[in-house]
Amino acid sequence: MGADTATGKFDGIRGAMRDIKLLLTDVVGGGKPDAGQQLILEVFFGMMGYVAKSDRLVTSHESQAANLVMDETDLSLAARAIAMEAFERGMRREIDAPTLLQRFTASHPGGSAENDRLHNVLLRLAAADGKLDRREYEAMAEITRHLGQPAESLDSRLALHKIAVKR
Repeated sequence: MGADTATGKFDGIRGAMRDIKLLLTDVVGGGKPDAGQQLILEVFFGMMGYVAKSDRLVTSHESQAANLVMDETDLSLAARAIAMEAFERGMRREIDAPTLLQRFTASHPGGSAENDRLHNVLLRLAAADGKLDRREYEAMAEITRHLGQPAESLDSRLALHKIAVKR
């Protein structure tokens, strides 16, 4: 059972990386990201920090997942600085999550591939440490609503990824 649990946990992180890479493909190279790319960086990494801290403790698995995304997507130095700052602001709750998600959904409405990827990435990040506690679940329920997705989509994704909520 232990090996299966560990494998599942790391598959979740790799799956999150794959989803983020699909969305951040255009945010590579040596230059400064354009406004659309910057929004994606701020939303993804800001919300990753927000979700990681929702249970009041950012685990090494969660911070490692964010660092791996930056490494594996070959972010430019400018893009990496934006991503790191957004993650930190999200952890410190110095972002207005509903407004940030509203800006994102203006370009990527509920049901779009990008919107679904963000939802999946955040859910996998929340469960990267092998558990999803009540506060993380509540944060994900709020995010699901702000992304314009049906409330039941959260529970169906939890079941799909075999993530149990600790209550």
